[in-house]
Amino acid sequence: MAGLPVPGVANPMTYQWKGEQYVAIGAGGHSEAGTSIGDSVVAFRLPRQGETPSLWSRTIDQPGGRFLGGAIAFLFVVELLAISAWRWRRRRRARLAG
Repeated sequence: MAGLPVPGVANPMTYQWKGEQYVAIGAGGHSEAGTSIGDSVVAFRLPRQGETPSLWSRTIDQPGGRFLGGAIAFLFVVELLAISAWRWRRRRRARLAG
């Protein structure tokens, strides 16, 4: 489940649209409660009968998931650069030797 941009200090509501059920909440924070302030309304679609969560919602859309996804992408790029540098160096040595 995705998080809210700021704390949702409001009552959620549910509604149905085109046969799908949604839960909406006003995420505005509260200065007197010591939270950050915002002005968002966020809606989440509830899963259909028998529907399993997508890979995105099970991994990236979890707390810390975006960091993990970025870290994996960064490591992949570093690995590609290392392999490219190794292959370039090997070809260069072969040209100098031959």
